[in-house]
Amino acid sequence: MTQNTNVVKLMVKHHYKIEELLDKFEANIESNYESMLKLFNDFEWELEKHIFIEERVIYTQYSPEEIVGGYKMLPKLTTQHNFIINKLQNWNKDIRSKKKILDFSVLKEFIINHKNFEEKEVYPLIDQVLNEEQKQDMVIKINEIIGLDSIN
Repeated sequence: MTQNTNVVKLMVKHHYKIEELLDKFEANIESNYESMLKLFNDFEWELEKHIFIEERVIYTQYSPEEIVGGYKMLPKLTTQHNFIINKLQNWNKDIRSKKKILDFSVLKEFIINHKNFEEKEVYPLIDQVLNEEQKQDMVIKINEIIGLDSIN
C-alpha cells in the first residue's frame, strides 16, 4: 500500500487539524465574541466535513466479507456522530445568542475518545477491506472536500 493512498493516514492527519482547531477555540472561548465565533465556525466546519467524509465517502465504499463483525462498529459511529453534530448545533445557538458554553470539556473528551476509537478500531479495519482502486478514489474525494494536501 502506498502512502498517498492510505486512507487511514489521511483521516488521522485530519484529526490533528480538528484537534488544533478545537484547542484554538478552547483557548479563546472567553475572548471577544467575533474572535470566538470565527474560531468556532472554523472548528465546526472542519468537523462537519470530516463526518461527511466518513459517512458518505468511506462507509459507502466499505464492504467487508464478514458482514456481522465487519459492520458491528457502524451503529456506534453513527450514534457518536449524531451526538457531536447535535452538540455543535446547540453550541452554535448558544454562541450566536452570546451565551457562555458551559460543557466544553464534555464534548472535547467525547471527541478525543471518538477519535481514538476510529484510529484504533475503525480505520485499520476499513483500510484492510478496501482495495487500492477504492483507496485512490477516496484520496481524491477527501482532497476535494477538505484539501488535505494543504495540511502540514
